Amino acid sequence: MFAEHGFRGTSVKSIAKIVNIDDSLVYYHFKTKINLWNQAMFLMSEKYHQEASQIIKLNKDLSNINLGKSLTRHMVYFVAENPALYQIIMHEMTQNTDRSDWLAENMLKPFSDRLEKVLEDYSQSGYQLKMPIANYFSLNIGIIWTFFIMDKINKKLYNVDVFQKEEIERHADMVIELIYSSITKSQS
Repeated sequence: MFAEHGFRGTSVKSIAKIVNIDDSLVYYHFKTKINLWNQAMFLMSEKYHQEASQIIKLNKDLSNINLGKSLTRHMVYFVAENPALYQIIMHEMTQNTDRSDWLAENMLKPFSDRLEKVLEDYSQSGYQLKMPIANYFSLNIGIIWTFFIMDKINKKLYNVDVFQKEEIERHADMVIELIYSSITKSQS
């Protein structure tokens, strides 16, 4: 509901109706709509970070670059599996609200911190990023998410269903190729 109608356009009553419960039960557990929104976003954030941590744990024997590629591929899969999440984030990040501040601090900053750590590891392994971190961070998000955001346009213009498994795989391959072309081995 938040993805489809935005925060303001979503009522607790409409959410309760979808899950077939009385809205008083939602208020009992969450007190306010913002608390419900925060909890929903927190749960999705936790899901992503737990999955990413598991990938790091399972792939600890990979080179830094290949671990980074695995994490990038995971993000593509995660975004494809959770379209409502990035719809909410993309909408909220165009606003100057407590919600956009919450998303920046609780979802995007942890991702950015992890990205900076990965880039630091790359640097220690003799690789260098050919652009500022802010651009790299934005390009990562944009390249990964925009393909899925443009689902309706891609269907109309190119007859491509971005949520088909083959398209998700193709997108992951292209994202990795594009993102990692900006990381080169240092000439020392």
